[in-house]
Amino acid sequence: MGKYFGTDGFRGEAGVSLTADHAFKIGRFLGWYYNELRRRAGETAAARIVIGKDTRRSSYMFEYSLVGGLVASGADAYLLHVTTTPSVAYVARTDGFDCGIMISASHNPYYDNGIKLLNSAGEKMEQSVIDEIENYLDGNLEIPFATGANIGRTQDYSAGRNRYIGYLIS
Repeated sequence: MGKYFGTDGFRGEAGVSLTADHAFKIGRFLGWYYNELRRRAGETAAARIVIGKDTRRSSYMFEYSLVGGLVASGADAYLLHVTTTPSVAYVARTDGFDCGIMISASHNPYYDNGIKLLNSAGEKMEQSVIDEIENYLDGNLEIPFATGANIGRTQDYSAGRNRYIGYLIS
């Protein structure tokens, strides 16, 4: 386990040990990281990251903070809105996303929240990436901001959530 991320994401009391600034920085890192991977592979399209959240009041704060960081780094953010962790995993895997983010603290008290990261296969994010995020959160890495036409976009992606529901029904 790391300094911020435990066995199931970055969890803590919303606004205290897990803040909007943490979420913004996590988004900044992920947007930059996946755009760098794409650039090194010779791709020009922006990184695509899907986000879901639970109904906790703080989930809205974290969702938009993550989105701000993602688009500031040039990634495109796709919002599933209120949904489940399995739906984020399914959509990340089946719809070709670079990664997925779920904002939830599941069984923890209502005043807590968490940010769970999933890779493109819909599985727990690799520890090596988590370690790099923590390094960035500690201020040990500089990441450039996207400018002009390289700034990312945000898109409603309720169609992905609906496709997951169809999958469950089938």
